[in-house]
Formats: sequence, C-alpha cells, structure tokens
Amino acid sequence: MNVYVNWRTATKAILKNRKRSLLTIFGIVIGIASVITILSIGNGFEKETLKNLTNGETDEVTIQVNYTPSSDSLNYSSLDYFTDVDIATVKQVAGVKSANYPDPDYSNIYKGIYIKGKKQNKQVSLINDLGKDPIVGRQLTSYENETLDKVAMIDSVTAKEMYGSAENAMDRGIELDGHLFKIIGIYQGSESESMFSMPESNIQIPKKTYLHYFNDTAEKSSLTVTLEKGATPSSVTTDVIEQLEEKGAMKAFGEYQVFDTDLLTDGISKILRTITVFISAVAGISLFIAGVGVMNMMYISVSERTKEIGIRRALGATQNSIRMQFLLEGVTLTLFGGIVGYIVGISLAYIIGSIIDIPISIEFSTVFLAISVSTGIGLIFSVMPASAAAKKDLIETLR
Repeated sequence: MNVYVNWRTATKAILKNRKRSLLTIFGIVIGIASVITILSIGNGFEKETLKNLTNGETDEVTIQVNYTPSSDSLNYSSLDYFTDVDIATVKQVAGVKSANYPDPDYSNIYKGIYIKGKKQNKQVSLINDLGKDPIVGRQLTSYENETLDKVAMIDSVTAKEMYGSAENAMDRGIELDGHLFKIIGIYQGSESESMFSMPESNIQIPKKTYLHYFNDTAEKSSLTVTLEKGATPSSVTTDVIEQLEEKGAMKAFGEYQVFDTDLLTDGISKILRTITVFISAVAGISLFIAGVGVMNMMYISVSERTKEIGIRRALGATQNSIRMQFLLEGVTLTLFGGIVGYIVGISLAYIIGSIIDIPISIEFSTVFLAISVSTGIGLIFSVMPASAAAKKDLIETLR
C-alpha cells in the first residue's frame, strides 16, 4: 500500500475524532506560536539595537583610535592628542580608505533646560526641512533653516511641564545654553517610554541655526579610520598603531589604543541572540508536553481500532503498512498544528511589536523551524504507538 493511500486513511481517522484531534493540535499550536513569537521579536530587537549602534547608514568597517595620556595633567590641557600630520601618517597605511577627526554627534544632542527651578536634560533634534506634524501651531520650515531663525518646536510633554499646556506654550521662549528660541509649534510627545523603545526628541530646531550658534568643533582626542573593502581589520589596526607609536605627535606622552565598533556590536549581538534562544528554549518545553499528548492520543487510537487493524492485516496489509498509517496520522496532526502555530506566532509578534514599539524580523529559518520541529514531534512521539499497532497479534485483533 503506497504512502498516499496510507495518508488518506490516516486523515479520515483524524477527521473521525475531530474534538480529540483539535485538542491535540492545540498543544502544538501553543508551543510553536510561543517559540515563533519570541524569535521574531528577539531577532527584530537585535537588528534594531545593532542598527542604532552603527547608525545603519553604511556597511563600511570603521575603527576608532584613541589616545590615553600617561599623565592626568594632560587631560586638563588644551593640547590636541592628534594632528593633521597624524592623519596623513594613518592614511598611508595599507588598507586604510580614510582617516578623519570624528564629527560631532548630532543624533543624540541633549541640552539642559530649567523647569520649575530644576534643570532637566531634553533631547534636541536638528531639522533641515519640515519638523513633526504639529497638534498646536505650525511646523519648522526650510526657510527658517536657511535664515538661521531661532525658532523651535517642542513636544506636548515638555510644553505641559514648562507652561501647563500646549496652548500656553505657544509664542513663548525656551532657553538652550544661553540662546533663547521662540516656540512656534507643539507636536505629540510620549508620556512614557518602554524599555525596548529608543528615546524620542523633546525639542526640534533648525540644523543650520544650531551649527551657527553652538560651537561644536571637531574632537581631536581620537581618530575615525575607515578601512578599504576586503581589508583585514586586525592587521590594519596593528599597522596603524605601529605607525602612530613611531611617528605620532604625542607618542612620548601616552599610548594609542583602538576601539573596534565591530567587536562591540558582535558582543551585543551574541548576548541578545543567546537571551532569545534561551527564552525560546523555555517556551519550547510546551512542545515536549504537547508531544506527550500526541503519544497519548495515538495509544488511545491504536487501542480503539484494534479490530480495524486485524481486518486490514487479514486482507493483506503488512506490518510496515500499519506502522506507516499511524506514523502519518501523528505527523499530519503535528504538521497542521505547526503551520497554524506559525501563523498565530507571527500574528502575535506583530501585535506585541506594535504595542512595545519594536520592529519584527521574520526570517525563512523560522518557517523551516516550525515545519521541521512539528514534523519531528509527530515522528518521534508516534513511533512507539505505531510500532505497537504494527506488532499486534493477528488472531488476538480478530477476536
């Protein structure tokens, strides 16, 4: 008897006991859905975290060269740890694409403002064109960016803290490091942030206005070195340090060290992945319990269909044919549960992700995982009941 006929017979047996089959499938659905939900959220959180660490703008490999003075007194001096000559020296190293002083970080600007006599740090975003959609007032414009106007938009939370309401904050002022900005609009702020969400800006001002009035010059205490494509980071890093130790302007007063951002992101990635796998493994315990339920159902099914087994054997069915039928019955149950569990898991991941405000990452590996695990459970936990059915004595089954 071929596989298709065995599978069709197994399907009819499943449909004959719908309630029992659904309860068995339900355990598989819960287990698969739990694992898929955790993996999708965990992978999404990992990618978002690494994107924020690397700014997600380029695939180029960069290293940061720092200088540590041997005397603490140099930390309070006005000396530059790196010079233009040092940059030229580093650029000559094989495998180096470019070397520059690190630009001021405009992605995370915090300024202290006084609210009810107490100083609080608020995040400032720099805007080139239009600001966020306002709930009161208007947006920032590119014209104000070009004319260096001292205007600002603030979020509704900051407006309420400073002036009691968004309406009261309109056309009032907000002081940033001694510069007074006029509030022209209020946008919706977040009352509370989850542990998974990134901080949101509280104040928006024109970028060119900020660059004109705030003196953020290049920091010369470190160098950012970009490597050529295909260059070996460890080899290039060693050569850069050797050149600076030989020709660096401050070589006699301290030591040069390298901070590799790739090592940091790799370490964080491994930690997050380990946490995700561990939590998924804990959730996967429910799959083992569901597998025991499948085995229990299969044993009950074998005992209820003893006469059917005897008749089939009397009509010429082999032991392998009987074994195959019950194996296919178990695999069909768990495979169907795995597919439904995957759909439920992805749906739950999207719902939870939208609530805690993190992106969801759906990978092909999760589809393979759901199908392979559910099929494996069906095979493993159906082997013993199927073997028991195949080994039943023909005479005894026909009594």
